[in-house]
Amino acid sequence: MRAYLLASVLILVVFGSISTYLYQKFSALAAMDFSPPPVAVNSEVAQATMLQRTVKTVGTVRSLQSSVLAAEVSGRVLNIAVTGGQTVQAGDVLIQLDDRIEQAELARYRADMRLASTLLTRDRALASEQAISQTALDTAVASFEVAQAQVNETLARIEQKRIVAPFSGTVGVPSANGGDYVSAGMPLIQIADTTKAEVTFALPIDSAQLIAIGNSLIVQSSSDSTRVEGVVTESDPMLNAQDRTRRFRASLAAATLLPGEFVRIELPLDTPESTVTVSETAITYALQGAAVYVIDDSQTPPIAQLRMVTVGDTQEGRVEVVRGLEIGETVVSAGQHKLFSGAQVVINEDSPL
Repeated sequence: MRAYLLASVLILVVFGSISTYLYQKFSALAAMDFSPPPVAVNSEVAQATMLQRTVKTVGTVRSLQSSVLAAEVSGRVLNIAVTGGQTVQAGDVLIQLDDRIEQAELARYRADMRLASTLLTRDRALASEQAISQTALDTAVASFEVAQAQVNETLARIEQKRIVAPFSGTVGVPSANGGDYVSAGMPLIQIADTTKAEVTFALPIDSAQLIAIGNSLIVQSSSDSTRVEGVVTESDPMLNAQDRTRRFRASLAAATLLPGEFVRIELPLDTPESTVTVSETAITYALQGAAVYVIDDSQTPPIAQLRMVTVGDTQEGRVEVVRGLEIGETVVSAGQHKLFSGAQVVINEDSPL
C-alpha cells in the first residue's frame, strides 16, 4: 500500500514539474511579439494639379496635295523625263507615251483645215458677189468646222499621251520604264507637295462630339520626339458605317513629318482645372480596380491601409484620382509589393525602393 502511495506521489511530482515548465514556456511565448517588422516604403502627398483635359488618338500624316498619276490611254512609254525625288513644276511633262501616229494624223488634219479655210475664204468672196449658192457656202463652212474639230480631237488624244504634273511638288519613283507597254488606268508615277502637310484621324462618337472645326491639336511622331501643332480644318458629316467613327482632317503648322507617317495626336478640350493627382508609381492595379496604400500616421509606427480609388487621365507621370483620395493625404509611392492592408511601415525617403 505504501508503495502505491509513493508511486502516486512521484507521478504527481513529475507531471506537476512538467506542467509548470510548459506553463512558463507558453507564458513566455505569449509575451513575445511575433508581428512582422515595419516595411520600408517611399511616400508622397496627394497634390492639387492643374490638369488639361485631352482626347488622345492616332493618325496618319498626308501631303496637303498628293496624287497617283495613271495612264489615260494605252500605249508604249517613249520617254521618262524625271527621276524619283525630283522637284517639278505644275505643267511639266513627266512621262511621254508614243504619239507618233497621232502627230501624223495631226499634220494631215491641219492640212485639211488649211485647205478648208482657203476654200471657205474663196466661197465667201464668191457669195458676196452672188456667184455661188447659199448651200455651197454652208457646205464650205461645215467642211472647215469638221477639219477644225478633227484637229482639236487629235490634239486632245496627243495630250492624253503626256503625263503632266497637275501641281508643283516632288515626284516618286516611276512604276514603268522606257519601252514598257502600259494600259489605260495603270498607275505610272506619284506626285506630292511636301511643303505642306496635314493629318487625318478618326474618333468614336463619344469623343467626336467634343471636337469641332478650329480645335487645336498637337501631333507627335511615333519614331522620335518631334511635336507639331495643328488645327482641325475638316470633318465628315456622318459616322463610318464599318467602325462607327467620324473622320477628321487637320492642317499642320510645319511639314517636318513625312507623309504616311504614323503619329500620336492630342486634342485639348478646355481650360485646365484643379484635380487630385499622385505619381503613376503610387497606383496599384488589381482585379478589383485601381488602389493606393494610404498611410495612417496617427499610430506608432504608421500603418498602410489599402484603399480603392477611381482614376482618370494620366499626364506627365501624374495620375488623376477622381474618387477615393483627398488632397494632403499621404500615400505609398514605392514598395507596395511588400505591403498588405494594415501593415506597419517606416518611411524611407533617402533611397528609392
